[in-house]
Amino acid sequence: MGSNLSHFVRLYAIRVAIKSGKQNIAQLSSLKMLKMTPLANIFNAMKEPATKHQNSKWGAFLLMLAVGFGGWKIALPELASFFNNIAFENYKANRLADTQQAYELALRVDPKSRTALYNLGWLCEEVQDLQCARGKYLQAAKLGLPAAYSNLARLYIVDQKNYPAAVHFLWQGLKLAEDDRVKYSLLKNLGWARLEQGRYSEALQHLDEAIKLDSEGPATYCLKAQVLEKMKNTKAALPQWKICLKYADSQEFDEDIWIGMARQRLNEEKTNK
Repeated sequence: MGSNLSHFVRLYAIRVAIKSGKQNIAQLSSLKMLKMTPLANIFNAMKEPATKHQNSKWGAFLLMLAVGFGGWKIALPELASFFNNIAFENYKANRLADTQQAYELALRVDPKSRTALYNLGWLCEEVQDLQCARGKYLQAAKLGLPAAYSNLARLYIVDQKNYPAAVHFLWQGLKLAEDDRVKYSLLKNLGWARLEQGRYSEALQHLDEAIKLDSEGPATYCLKAQVLEKMKNTKAALPQWKICLKYADSQEFDEDIWIGMARQRLNEEKTNK
């Protein structure tokens, strides 16, 4: 890695260390709570304050980095995780430009940071730069991150309308997924893709499998209601629409659309009575 990058990283690390002071540093964990925002899928902020030992550990690490610690390259993944955590803190404070800068810095020090690629893809999606989002998700997927396959497939469903490609990515992700919440997301999107393909029995099967993994996820009920409508089983669809409307979040792009569908369908049912 070039001397310019090394110098830049050292200066940035010093600035962050001084600025953060005694603030807690969130620990990196593997894909938590897929029903939350994608950033929260990656990070699980510590509920307990960091110990003095942990603060000392990071302080010593940054100090060694600043003075030219000869073996710093060995710690690149850990340093990338540190900048990922800084990005997460910036995101919570609604500093999106700083969030992007921190993720990009994480990738400068560790281009194979799946977490940074995934979250940067999500950040691109937030500002509707979908080409950027697809690229970052694809890179993270190639590095073996199952959740990246799920988000990539979702973009192929929503934006590209390329359902065969979405199904391909989802099956690839399911081969790798171990966490139930990641499996839920993959199965939910697989059910969605099959719905769009008109393969309703398969869609219903995948959505029911997803519900077994997470019975509180509103997206599966919104999609299941649509599948049942397509199968002309409007009576069975109504309870699904009610659950969809009750739990869906209007701040989530997909769910906001389904909320509108649920309200329309339930209002039609009232009118017809």
